Amino acid sequence: MISNNNKINLENSDVGDKFVGRDDKSVNITYNSSNRSTYLQDLYNRYQKEKNENPDFKELCEELDYFNSIIDEDVIGLEEKLRQGGREKLISYALEVKERFHKKLMKTSQYSEIAQDINVYLLTKVRRGFLMDIHNLICDNEPEDKINLLITERIIKPVQEDLGINLFRYNEDDIMGMIFFLTGNCHIKWN
Repeated sequence: MISNNNKINLENSDVGDKFVGRDDKSVNITYNSSNRSTYLQDLYNRYQKEKNENPDFKELCEELDYFNSIIDEDVIGLEEKLRQGGREKLISYALEVKERFHKKLMKTSQYSEIAQDINVYLLTKVRRGFLMDIHNLICDNEPEDKINLLITERIIKPVQEDLGINLFRYNEDDIMGMIFFLTGNCHIKWN
């Protein structure tokens, strides 16, 4: 005869964590929000405060003015830059998302220095990512699908992660718009 002495009494006890009677097949998923930019979070908070206190602000900061200016004397336009880079298929899309981003940029930045700082931060990150991770692949004539994948992995996803609460509601098309905005103003090249 087999005796069943596997009974446990949990009355008046403190386990401290979870108590499992047999195999523990639970999965714990913890999102580490420390990857998000605390710099952007701080700017978002300051932006909300500034927006409430100074609704008439309309001056562009020097860094944003730099990104908004065409820096190359040989102006050929976004369409021709994409043609020269073998990206003719993107012209219609590029013009659309560039224009949409530019409108959001002006709308968010005209009343707030903090909003300008947020946009400068994002444009700088996009530009650096493109110049450091994408441009060399273009120059090496890597396949278009590889370049597109790396734009997603090295620019779009990191920027989305940094956006955090995303007060400006920037989406993937807006981030692509940043790339084409910077292209149109000669800050990045596709050839």
